[in-house]
Amino acid sequence: IYTYILYLTNDRHLAHDLLQETFYRYYQKNYDTNERLYLLKIARNLVYDHYRRKKLIGFFTLKKEPVAHTLLPEEVVLQNAENEALYTALQQIKTNYREVVILRYIEQYSVKETAQILNTTEAKVKNDTARGLKALRIFWLLMFKNLFLYIMGNKVDIN
Repeated sequence: IYTYILYLTNDRHLAHDLLQETFYRYYQKNYDTNERLYLLKIARNLVYDHYRRKKLIGFFTLKKEPVAHTLLPEEVVLQNAENEALYTALQQIKTNYREVVILRYIEQYSVKETAQILNTTEAKVKNDTARGLKALRIFWLLMFKNLFLYIMGNKVDIN
């Protein structure tokens, strides 16, 4: 739940506050089934409410901390760069696509579970997933094309 809130807010202190409020509201209602489903719904609504109150519609990239316990320093740098690129790409797509992609591929929920969390139909989840992935692919292609052109433009001819 914390990771999900952190993906949406990019603020550790806010994520802790919203996590605490999520569990407080969960225990107030005394849900007895599908605990994780209700916790994610409550967390999502709290994030939306927070940004609505502040009039900040949008989400920001997540700065992941390096996982250095088993990786070499070069691998950590590469992994962090890949994560940064992924979150930059996620920021560029529509919010509803972003949510579906996060829930389906990062949080690894099924189509049915994602539909329940977002309070929508399975067909909409499938459509938004396909559209979100297509938008991510387009953004990635543009990003790598620009990187390639930059490298080729600054290439020094040795001969």
